[in-house]
Amino acid sequence: MSVISHRKAKRILADVFQKRCAEGTLLSESEDYYYGSADRWALAISYFSRYAQKGKVLDIGAWDGFFCCSLIAAGFSAAGIDWGQPMTEDFWKAKKIEWADCNIEADPIPFGNNTFSGIYMGQVLEHFTYSPKKPFLEFYRVLKPGGILIVDVPNIGEWHNFYRLIRGKNILYDYKMHYIDDEPKFYKGLPYFIRHNREFTRNELRVLAETHGFEVIRADYINSRRLTKKGWRKLEIPFTALRDVIPLFRKSIMLVARKPF
Repeated sequence: MSVISHRKAKRILADVFQKRCAEGTLLSESEDYYYGSADRWALAISYFSRYAQKGKVLDIGAWDGFFCCSLIAAGFSAAGIDWGQPMTEDFWKAKKIEWADCNIEADPIPFGNNTFSGIYMGQVLEHFTYSPKKPFLEFYRVLKPGGILIVDVPNIGEWHNFYRLIRGKNILYDYKMHYIDDEPKFYKGLPYFIRHNREFTRNELRVLAETHGFEVIRADYINSRRLTKKGWRKLEIPFTALRDVIPLFRKSIMLVARKPF
């Protein structure tokens, strides 16, 4: 397939957003999530068009299916898994998205070997309660030879984290609320915490991919700005742009890796 630019991918996402709004198939949180995620989603679509063979892409943490719908609009077919299903079975069927409920830390991915041309997992890895070894072995299994894995995570070195430390705060969630008082969600007899349990450096993402047999194509600090800011938050725009001048201070990291042929 032809390469889709980052700008064109943003237009695809915007078109899908308008269509979903018109259908009334967005959740109450979907609009805010779209505005906060469109930059990284567009980059992932662009990278899949550049590095992956045309085919089916699996979205890990598919939630309301927005990214899956955008993949289809970009010329891929799509499947999604998540732990808990906010959308109806009829929704997934109407959108021609293969869907399965799956806790990626505990369950095998319910698809066969060498099924997917690509896998995307965005802003999920930092929520893992346990080792990522089992999920990454599953990624390797279900990807076709030459298949592309894209993972994005919060950058532990982003400027906002330095600012929090200067003010005497931790870079993660509120300690009492999310770490002392938080109650786990149990699944198959094991506790799982949905908070951020760990954040990552760029080199750690490389190590994670290479340890599980993937060839790293790139691992980049990426811009991740909201498409719209309202009210006083518009004043943040120039500071966000200034932050992104220094790659280490950017908000997110994106890994692109390949399963060897």
